[in-house]
Amino acid sequence: MKRASLVVSAWMMLVGFASTAVAAPITVNGYVCSATYTRQPNVTYGQGYVVVQVYTGAGCTGSLVGNYYYLGASASAGGYQYSEAERLGLFERATQAATQGTRVTLYVEGAGIGILDTTYRAN
Repeated sequence: MKRASLVVSAWMMLVGFASTAVAAPITVNGYVCSATYTRQPNVTYGQGYVVVQVYTGAGCTGSLVGNYYYLGASASAGGYQYSEAERLGLFERATQAATQGTRVTLYVEGAGIGILDTTYRAN
C-alpha cells in the first residue's frame, strides 16, 4: 500500500509541475514604427526599458500590431531581462529599423510584452 501511495504522490507532483510550465513564445511580424528608451524605473518593465511599436506596414502605415518591451532588471513582467548595454544596442538597432523601413520578427514571451528574440530582415 505504501508503494502505491508513493507512485500516486510522484505522479501528482509531476502533473503539478507540468501545469506550471511557461507559455510558448508568440511570433510578431511587422515593421518597427518607433522605439523609445527610458531609464525611468517601472515595476512591470524594470529599471530602464525599451518600447518597440510595431505596425503592419513600413513607415507606421497599416494597423498597430502592438507595443513590445526589452525589459530591464527587476521587471515583474515575464521575459528576459536585458542589461543596460544590451538595451542601448537593441534600441539603436530598432531605431535604425524604423527609419529604414526594415521588416522585423519578434519572439515575445507568451503573455505578450517581453521580447525574447529579434530578427531584422530585408523586405
